[in-house]
Amino acid sequence: MARRRIMTAFGRITEIWRYPISSMGGERLDGTELAEGGIPGDRIWGIIDRRDGAVAAPEKRKHWRPLPNLVARLKGDRPEIGLDGSWIDAGSSLAGELVSAFLDFPAALHPHVRFGSEAQDHIAPRYQRADIHIVTSASMNRLAGLLEDPSQVDSRRFRPNIVIETDVSREGFVEQQIIGNVLAIGKARIVISEPCARCTFTALAQGDLAFEPAVLQTIARHGEGGFGALCQIIEPGKIGLGDQVTLNEA
Repeated sequence: MARRRIMTAFGRITEIWRYPISSMGGERLDGTELAEGGIPGDRIWGIIDRRDGAVAAPEKRKHWRPLPNLVARLKGDRPEIGLDGSWIDAGSSLAGELVSAFLDFPAALHPHVRFGSEAQDHIAPRYQRADIHIVTSASMNRLAGLLEDPSQVDSRRFRPNIVIETDVSREGFVEQQIIGNVLAIGKARIVISEPCARCTFTALAQGDLAFEPAVLQTIARHGEGGFGALCQIIEPGKIGLGDQVTLNEA
């Protein structure tokens, strides 16, 4: 006989994010569909260095570090780049010129193809990504309590798709405590696959956040293998801000 799962309150959704262009700032959503593969329009384009064809890697190369300060949103099925209140189609020559001027070297934007595939005028992502990425308030509070400057803990550093305000009974790096379990949000079901390994991206300056290496150093020292969690969608469904999240424990 199959073991019965125990359903317990876990929290509620306080932020939903989509990042139409990898490595750039994203857009906050009031709601979205959790579809097969993730949030529609998430990380569907990327940026390359036209000098050598390398795909943007702000966590590895300093010349990419300003990218999170450029923001992208989805309009229809195509990304737009925002700067100074204006929005420009990512596929336009003007967008390429804007990004190149911002980075101070020649860059180009292209749609992504599936990891490991090839297509003309498309680029492959640098890694096989999970469907979605979640971060909880409990983990952010725990990390803030370990830093000299707690204000530097902000969801933007971690680029989650969903931020969950966890129930007050849950403390610490709770994502690592529920690996292999299922979260239910309305009709949607997601399985917590693994901790999210972290890189220098968490330390990068963006907006009013300073360059802060202590964020990554503290995660490496105390994060029990990562920060936040990578998840797979096992049942699609719509989600929205304020939705209750239930944990299905085996």
